[in-house]
Amino acid sequence: CNRWEEEKKEDGTKWKFLEHKGPVFAPAYEPLPSDVKFFYDAPSLPGVSPHIKLGSIMMIRLSAGKEMRLCESSEEVATFYARMLDHDYTTKEAFNKNFFKDWRHSMSDKEKEIIKDLSKCNFKHMHAYFLQKTEERKAMTKEEKKKIKDQNEEMIKEYGFCTFDGHKERIGNFKIEPPGLFRGRGEHPKMGMLKKRVVPEDIIINCSKDSKVPKAPEGRRWREVRHDQNVTWLASWTENVQVCHTHLLDHKLVFV
Repeated sequence: CNRWEEEKKEDGTKWKFLEHKGPVFAPAYEPLPSDVKFFYDAPSLPGVSPHIKLGSIMMIRLSAGKEMRLCESSEEVATFYARMLDHDYTTKEAFNKNFFKDWRHSMSDKEKEIIKDLSKCNFKHMHAYFLQKTEERKAMTKEEKKKIKDQNEEMIKEYGFCTFDGHKERIGNFKIEPPGLFRGRGEHPKMGMLKKRVVPEDIIINCSKDSKVPKAPEGRRWREVRHDQNVTWLASWTENVQVCHTHLLDHKLVFV
C-alpha cells in the first residue's frame, strides 16, 4: 500500500519532511585503448556483421580504410553504434540517418570535414573489442562477481533510500540511465538518435527546506533545488529525444 495514500494531509500536501542523497549518475566515459582502431573510407557497409572471432582483436583483417583517432566526444558516440553493429537496427535507414546526424554534432571540425558518409566508416575493431569485454564479464570469478555485488549493495544503502515524515523508504530508481542510441518500438522515426548524457546541471532536486540538500558532484551544480510538497518525486530531468512528443516529459526518481 502506498504510504502517500495512507497518510494524506488535510492541506493536500504529500509530505512535511523529505531528505535524500540525490541520483547516481552514469559512469564517466573511458576512452578506448590505443590499439582499438576506427577506420574511414572503407568499402564495407556499416550494418554488415563483421563475424569476428572473439579474443583476436589484433588479428583482424580490416577492410581498406584510413585509420583515424577520434576526439573523445566523437569516439564515445561511435562506440554506441559499434556495440550494435550486429543488430538489425544498424541495417535500418532511419536509424543510420538519425545516428549519423547526431554523431556529427559531437565531431571536431576536422572530423566533420573527413567523415561525410556512414557507409565508409569501419567500426569492426571497436565492435570486436566490446564482444571481447562481454566474454570477459561472463568469465568473471565468483570473487569478482561478489565484489561488484557488494559495491552495488553499498550504493543502495547510501542512495537507495529517502526519509520523509519520520519514515525510511526505498527509492524506485536512483540511477540515471547512461547515454546511448534511442531504439523505440517498431519503426520509430527517432530511432538512432543520441540519448545525451544527463549531467547535474540538468537535474531539479526536490527536498525539504530544513533537510540536508544533496551535494552535486564536485565542481558541478544542480539546475535547481525546489521544496515542492505537492509532488512525490525527488529529482527530475528531461530526456532529450522524446521531449517533442511528450511536452517536456520528466523522468523522476519516485518512491516505491
